[in-house]
Amino acid sequence: MPNPFEQARARLRQWLDRRPGVPAAASEPGQPTPEAARDAFQAALILAPGISRRLAELEERRVLARLVPELSPGSGAFSEQSLAAVSRIEQLLTDSSPSGKRYGAMLRELSRPDLLILALLLRGIQTGTSLRLRVAQTVFDRLQLPADSRHLVESLLSDDLRMSKLAFRPDADDPQAVEAFASYLNGASLFSTFTTEEHLKMLCLLTLATIDADGALTPLKAELLWRLFVDTYNQLMKAYGDQLIDAGSVRRTTLNANRPVVITEDELVQFLEGLPKRYLTLFDPESIYEHVRLCRDITADDVHCFLKRVGGAWELTVATLDKPFLFSNVCGVLSFLGMDILSGQALTNPRGLVLDVFRFNDPQGSMEPSKAEALLAAVVAGRTDINVLLQRESGDANQPSATAPVVAFDNEASHRFTVLEIVAQDAPGLLYRISRALSTFRCEIEMVVISTEEGKAIDVFHVTRDGAKIADSDELQLTEILEAAAGSVA
Repeated sequence: MPNPFEQARARLRQWLDRRPGVPAAASEPGQPTPEAARDAFQAALILAPGISRRLAELEERRVLARLVPELSPGSGAFSEQSLAAVSRIEQLLTDSSPSGKRYGAMLRELSRPDLLILALLLRGIQTGTSLRLRVAQTVFDRLQLPADSRHLVESLLSDDLRMSKLAFRPDADDPQAVEAFASYLNGASLFSTFTTEEHLKMLCLLTLATIDADGALTPLKAELLWRLFVDTYNQLMKAYGDQLIDAGSVRRTTLNANRPVVITEDELVQFLEGLPKRYLTLFDPESIYEHVRLCRDITADDVHCFLKRVGGAWELTVATLDKPFLFSNVCGVLSFLGMDILSGQALTNPRGLVLDVFRFNDPQGSMEPSKAEALLAAVVAGRTDINVLLQRESGDANQPSATAPVVAFDNEASHRFTVLEIVAQDAPGLLYRISRALSTFRCEIEMVVISTEEGKAIDVFHVTRDGAKIADSDELQLTEILEAAAGSVA
């Protein structure tokens, strides 16, 4: 596949690198059209090794001054600090230090890293915040950014010091300060298709890069910034189930503007409305359109499986109408196949459509997509009992875990759900046992965010029981059930 940077540079040489007084060849284009200039600059924002060098070259050749005058040296805009900050972001792609791995993983999880690069460049405009935002609007217009992308970059430019000020204060770990910061981010992301999590990650990376570009980053500051991110992330996670896609935001997005003619606006809205906002960051537009097409007339017996490679891992999406034990059955199939689940989420809309999304590793290299999809369809449809298969596979009874699990309930963080956090020693089949225990207790799993770090699994479930939050009187019994499920290893 042609490198977009090299394609852009080739076009720019045709437009801008001729010697003065030498006419263009008949077949050679003259000055770049606004559309061509936009495409070239957008290509230059793509995050890939060498991005800071390429941007520096465009600057040295005065190309940026022609394409984006607001970022030219003559306006005092495209500063050395901006390039240094972009360079720091680029380094995270290959940084193998403990801190680099943390922030590098965060960077790779962004759905639109080009917007982070754009924010770093615009941040270098040496003016006050209000003037910087006015200049940014001109750049947005030239790039034809959609409203949600503009809103995100504007927020990053307005809040670029907020996280550093909080992270390095003595009370940075104060729960009320963290809760207030998380609440602010939720408000800033209210009318955007980007999740609050995406906003937080971009703001954290922008803060790290700018502090480093100023020569002020120390290992302690990197650690303090990371702690604030984790505390805020955990606070935000509790409210994810309340962040739903609304019809108005769908109609304003480029997702709607660019939808295929075979999908109507009403179909797209009906599919997306009520799903957690995280859905829009988990899938690219083509995958979303495919989901809409396959699920437009879905019936109770239909099970759609999407299995693909994403980097070095696999990604599985199961789309079907809600069924008992659905999430735990998918977990069970992956466990039976010997897969190592890295993350998983259950996303449900008001019409009963469920999308269970998993990323997992195949440590034995044994994944056969066609066989896996056939087993998944059989188990989800109820034709095969995965619990029986797992019992045959494991044989002996489970043994106690070396680390006791921790179960915590929160009925205040969400308006609609009980937020249940379970921290336990990671082990094969753990997520299956936990989710099956919840379903057995008649809990409806509305949303799940799972993560694994250094042998420790952190699973956050948004659940209801009989349509309401879990009652205080049920917490002790459910805790005992979950501790038994999470406190054993196969």
